[in-house]
Amino acid sequence: MKKKLIKLLAVVLTIVLGTVGCAKEKENKNNNDEINELNIQESNYIHLTMLFPTTINPILNKDKSVGYIMNLIYDGLFEIDENYNVEQRLVEKYTKSSDGKSINIKLNSDAAWHDNKEVTSSDVSFTVDLIKKTNDSPYADLVKNIESIHISDSKNFTINLKENDPFAIDKLTFPIVSKERLGNLKTDEVSQYKYNLLGNGPYKIKDYVDRKYIILERNEEYFGNLPENRKQIFVKLVPDKESQTQMVLALDSDIASIDLSELSKFEKKKEFNITNYEGRDYEMVMFNYNNEFLNNVSFRKAIISAIDREKLLKEAYVGNATLSYFPLNTNSKYYNKDIDKLAFNKEKAIEYLTEGLKSVNESLESQKQAESSKQSSQGIIEDNSTGISANSEISKKEMKAMLNQVELNIVVSDSNGERIKVANIIRQNLASIGIKSVVKELNEKDLTKAIDSKDYDLAVVGYSLSSIPDARGILEACNIKDKELSTYIKSLGNSKSDDETKKIYDQIQKYVAEKASFISLGILDNFVVSNKRLEGTIHPNDFDIYKGISNLQMSK
Repeated sequence: MKKKLIKLLAVVLTIVLGTVGCAKEKENKNNNDEINELNIQESNYIHLTMLFPTTINPILNKDKSVGYIMNLIYDGLFEIDENYNVEQRLVEKYTKSSDGKSINIKLNSDAAWHDNKEVTSSDVSFTVDLIKKTNDSPYADLVKNIESIHISDSKNFTINLKENDPFAIDKLTFPIVSKERLGNLKTDEVSQYKYNLLGNGPYKIKDYVDRKYIILERNEEYFGNLPENRKQIFVKLVPDKESQTQMVLALDSDIASIDLSELSKFEKKKEFNITNYEGRDYEMVMFNYNNEFLNNVSFRKAIISAIDREKLLKEAYVGNATLSYFPLNTNSKYYNKDIDKLAFNKEKAIEYLTEGLKSVNESLESQKQAESSKQSSQGIIEDNSTGISANSEISKKEMKAMLNQVELNIVVSDSNGERIKVANIIRQNLASIGIKSVVKELNEKDLTKAIDSKDYDLAVVGYSLSSIPDARGILEACNIKDKELSTYIKSLGNSKSDDETKKIYDQIQKYVAEKASFISLGILDNFVVSNKRLEGTIHPNDFDIYKGISNLQMSK
């Protein structure tokens, strides 16, 4: 009887456990169905995507797609606006010392973490220390010049710099993390997602399922001036960039960043809006000043005046670029749009060319005279190859004879189709004023070698503009032989105020235009595609493609 009872209990228990198991499986299935349904059809959410994160700690993350989402969750002291200028975020007010070596900052009194505890000076100090201890943090360069942080109270502190930096404020754009949440963790724990679910920005994490999705809800206590009815956000985690694009095409995601090669997939589809914005890819042509002709300002002016840069951008970059005369974003507060520039003018180009050839010839004659005077006391030596003597006017025939001695090498990467087009257009433009040139397509290794060894005449190159509006690196990379420009660049580094920096930048931009120091082409556009069910305007930049997302609503 006892054995029968045990057997009966076992059967009942099996049935009960089986029922519970089925119920649990059904519950999980329903939850998954709910998420799948939410991801595709739920109109109360704006749907975004990001790649599977290595970490969601915003100061350790290196993936741009993850960073774009973290921008919604975390604020920095300052942030970069759509014009690539900095604006205050957690900072209520700040002042720089007269020597430029310290910054006094007061945090916004209402700035708080998503658990309603205040953002403090200690959080800022902890964040800087954490970045410094993390060598591979993408923000490591931004804090190198910070010597120390002196805390006055919970909302007031002073950043002491090792040396004056005209762009010190522009470097305070890294996100601030919580000392209370992360301060006592081990090194390997700091990057784990479960310790990084608390932010201080306009959206907070409502739900996080690793490698599946994140749901962001409004931070109702946020101090910033944002619409009260802004939509909540559903973020699907995906394996790669291609998946992000495909999800937008399938209407399973609302917004994505795309590149020029993907643009055609969306241009003819009525379901999408395309927002183009000025990115950070700056295109230019460098001169080799070791070439005696290119070392002459009139000869360089002839080359620049022979190039129709607006037409070049339309042909080489299909119009998806903004003409720029200096390596700064054209909406930067330091970019001067009113500086006189060399315009496309073929007749003027030929005048400059004549002046340049005459000047080069005189220089060569002077060199020959100096060399000859060491050996004899004879008079002016005539140039046997051209028949042109110093201080003479150059006829068209003589100019042609002299130009026959010139053939410029234009080097360009063999893997960049747009730049190859640029090089060939420039070759045609030069030919139109009588200058011979040849385009040499080189692999990246050989191109770098050619530029480093000065084995080129013109080099078609590109640079990525930093979040910091500091053009000194690009100017120095051009290896321009000009003491006055070097003095301007040095004075820029010594600037102690925005007004002084702007004044020096104006001087530099005017000077490089007058001296035709290089050929500035433009800044390439980037693109954000969005589902037309979203109404409103976003204002993306290359550091935050979702800037302005709080203004978006669903179409009715």
